[in-house]
Amino acid sequence: MGFTKLDSGIIDSSIWSEPLAIRVVWVTFLAKANYHGIVKASRSGMIRSSNVSEKDFDRALKVLESPDSDSRSPEFDGRRIEKIEGGWLVLNYKKYREYSYSESPVAIRQRRHREKKRDTELHVTNGRDISASASNSSLSSLRNKKDKTPGIILILDEEPKRWEGITEELKELWAKSYPGCDVKFVLQEMIAYWDAQPKSKRKINWKRTIVNRLKWVQDHGGTSRQPAQGAAPGTWLKMMKEKEAREEKI
Repeated sequence: MGFTKLDSGIIDSSIWSEPLAIRVVWVTFLAKANYHGIVKASRSGMIRSSNVSEKDFDRALKVLESPDSDSRSPEFDGRRIEKIEGGWLVLNYKKYREYSYSESPVAIRQRRHREKKRDTELHVTNGRDISASASNSSLSSLRNKKDKTPGIILILDEEPKRWEGITEELKELWAKSYPGCDVKFVLQEMIAYWDAQPKSKRKINWKRTIVNRLKWVQDHGGTSRQPAQGAAPGTWLKMMKEKEAREEKI
């Protein structure tokens, strides 16, 4: 839910001499505007929010979008709103938002910090077209970059097939956490299993996959219940093969 700072001078403005419906629509625009003065709404949605008739709303829209020589603000020739993609822009919104009046020094610092942060979300083209898509794209790129930080990977497309990124510290942690598992055996077994899978089924978060596998082996008696010779397929691999065979029959 947004917050709108309503300038007390509105009752002295030229808009306050307009009919009641126009004033209601104007205050509704102010109430629905976000931090940058953007009102994301359709015509029908604004009519419902303003609780006025279609005729009164269209008349108010014409007044608010037209120049006003009697306006207290010379900017934009006195126009109050402008149609943009997805809604409207309250043209002088930022100007009135920045009025500090009796703000304390702490409040001023906090406000400036918020403005600096939120301004990164604002992209202006030709001084009018405002969109948050640029900042959203940047944030998404940063997240994707962070998510793709090199970690544990499974190399299957070249010999020798192997794990990379598994440190000795991780192996020690897994060995202590799952004492019933031979970590080296489980990792080798997983290489055999995932090498037999289509590339489309191969995992991305290998660390989580390894931990899940170790937990499963631990909960099912540990590696001591599996064949002693590493060349033979393990219980997990055998189980997955049997499951695939059953699915093919179905």
